[in-house]
Amino acid sequence: MQLVELIVEVIIFLILWLFGSLILWLAGKVVSGYNAKFTDALIISLLGALITRGLNWVMVTFVTPLLLPLGFTGFIIALLVPLIIVLIIYIVLIMHFFDTGFLGALAVGILYVIFMIIILIILGLIIGILILLLLAIFP
Repeated sequence: MQLVELIVEVIIFLILWLFGSLILWLAGKVVSGYNAKFTDALIISLLGALITRGLNWVMVTFVTPLLLPLGFTGFIIALLVPLIIVLIIYIVLIMHFFDTGFLGALAVGILYVIFMIIILIILGLIIGILILLLLAIFP
C-alpha cells in the first residue's frame, strides 16, 4: 500500500507543479513578455518549493523549539520570518529567471496570486455546479 501512496503523491506533485508553473509563466508573459519561458517557470517553481520545504524543516526542527518559551510572540515570529524569507527567495528567483527588476518580479508575484484566485474560484464553481447536478439526478 505504501508504494501506491507514493505514486499518488508523485502524481499529485507533478500536476500541481505543472499547473503552478503554467500560471507563473502566464503571469511572467504578461509582465516581462518575451523574457518569460515555460522552462524558467518550471525551474522557479521547483527551486522555490524545494527551498521552502528545506526552510520549513529547519524552522520546525531547530528554530520553533527555541521560540516556544516566548509564547504568542514566538509563534508570530515562527510564522512571519519564514514567510518573509520565502517571499524574498521567490522574488529573487523571478528576477533572475525572467530577467526583470524588483518591481517586475513583484508584479509577476501579485499577478500570479490574482490568476490563481480567479482560476480556483472558477474551478470551485464548476465543481459545485456538478455536485448540485449529481445530487439532483441521483437524490
